[in-house]
Amino acid sequence: MIVIGVPVNKDFTIDVRTAAYCSAEAMRPGVKWGYIASREAGVGRSSFAYLALKDPEVTHLYFMDSDVVPPDGTLQKLYDYDLPIVAGIYPMLTDELVWSFKAGGEWVSAKEPLPDGLIKATAIGGSTLLVKREVFEKMERPWFKITYKPIDENGRCYDFGEDEYFSREAIKAGYDIMVDPKIICDHYNYKNLRR
Repeated sequence: MIVIGVPVNKDFTIDVRTAAYCSAEAMRPGVKWGYIASREAGVGRSSFAYLALKDPEVTHLYFMDSDVVPPDGTLQKLYDYDLPIVAGIYPMLTDELVWSFKAGGEWVSAKEPLPDGLIKATAIGGSTLLVKREVFEKMERPWFKITYKPIDENGRCYDFGEDEYFSREAIKAGYDIMVDPKIICDHYNYKNLRR
């Protein structure tokens, strides 16, 4: 069974398009979906995974963000790859517009052409992310968390996000982070970043 997990804010806000996508996927046999409220997405993802994996029938967790909408057929396509960790991509806003995966040490710029075919990434964003149960069983909790560093000269103490933490720990556990750059999702971060 595949369980779709969506971390939402404490006010339970979810984009109606994301809810419609998850509901449509959950109409398929062997797919369920749910959400969990938390102040931070990493806590929500880890908590959701912990609760979902109590069910021995769960074979995969498919993480979505509350404002990301994949193209139709995405879950089946990711599942058909039969990989421990595989994801689609979506635009993210950092200092610039980037794609939700790192190739090497940097997030891939949205200005660069995307590669063809499945590629190995060094980090992946946490939405449109399909992970087999075995990955969580091999890793320690919490699976997703923000990490901080000492405050620098610019007053910043953020090191890297919960999704990159998951990616680093999964790689340490012996897994590849695979990405299909042809699965491009809409990201409604106040406005559709893909547009």
